[in-house]
Amino acid sequence: MKTLFNVILVCMCLTIAAAPVQAKNLKVISGFPTTHLYTSGCLGIFEKNLKKISNDNLSLNTMGPDVVPTNEQFQPVQSGIFDLLFTHTAYHMGTTAIGLTLESISPDPGKRRNTGMIKAIDVEYQKHGMKLMAVMPAVEYNIVLSKPAAKTSPSLKGLKIRTPPAVAPMVKALGGAPVSLPPGEIYTALQKGVIDGFTLVAVGLKDYKIHEVAKYLVRPKFGFISFALFMNVNKFNEMTQQEKEWIQAAALKSEKDAMAFFRKQHESEVKELISLGMETIQLPKEDADRIDKLMSDTIWAVAEKKSGKPVADLHNLALEKGMTK
Repeated sequence: MKTLFNVILVCMCLTIAAAPVQAKNLKVISGFPTTHLYTSGCLGIFEKNLKKISNDNLSLNTMGPDVVPTNEQFQPVQSGIFDLLFTHTAYHMGTTAIGLTLESISPDPGKRRNTGMIKAIDVEYQKHGMKLMAVMPAVEYNIVLSKPAAKTSPSLKGLKIRTPPAVAPMVKALGGAPVSLPPGEIYTALQKGVIDGFTLVAVGLKDYKIHEVAKYLVRPKFGFISFALFMNVNKFNEMTQQEKEWIQAAALKSEKDAMAFFRKQHESEVKELISLGMETIQLPKEDADRIDKLMSDTIWAVAEKKSGKPVADLHNLALEKGMTK
């Protein structure tokens, strides 16, 4: 009888051990539609890596801005309605602006982590109930013009440049006159001569058919846009140690993969735009040497004004580690 009991016990243990791990589906709210390049180039890459690393034990159920508007998505993840948030940090500056500083920090994923930059930003977000899982670098910003820039500084003198508020001080410093317009109105504004150029991220220009109304891709590019993946901190803490390791491994890999994806995308797009008649032009050295710092100084100033000491401390760390201009 004892032998039979032992056999049954062993069989039960083997059955339990052989049972598959219950797969988990994580609810994600994305700031961009699933068809958007930012989504496929960042969140899509993370999802693919997560499924592979976890052997399909973790997957994503993604909803977009048609469910919750982009600038209202932070709170539903804070409160646990969704598990993860994929976004750009500018959309929740009313809560904290520390994530905005990523625009002025060296984009190298390994350096961002090894110097403690990501950890410091994560610590601040956890005060708001969110854990920063991944920061996926995409691409620089650039200036595009319908007429050439001046060959001496200030190179944008007399030019009307469509630009978002965060970039306006840099445009002014280079002599340009900032104009506020939604991206969707750039084409018509250039066509009618309302503006002479614009600043925008350096991918996606071909989708706006910009080559039809503008000719010059200005170099150097400046800044570096990144996208962030956050997780509700309570949800993360509830995960098993194995699940946490899967998510963190997928995050680390996705940061590097996203950067490579967008670099390839950008190079391909520039070649196509040049084949359509556009050309690259260089700013005069005086402006080229300071364009990145002008952008960086503005971002740090805006973020520190919004969020105070945490941003000031991060700025000091970035300067100490050589991670900002």
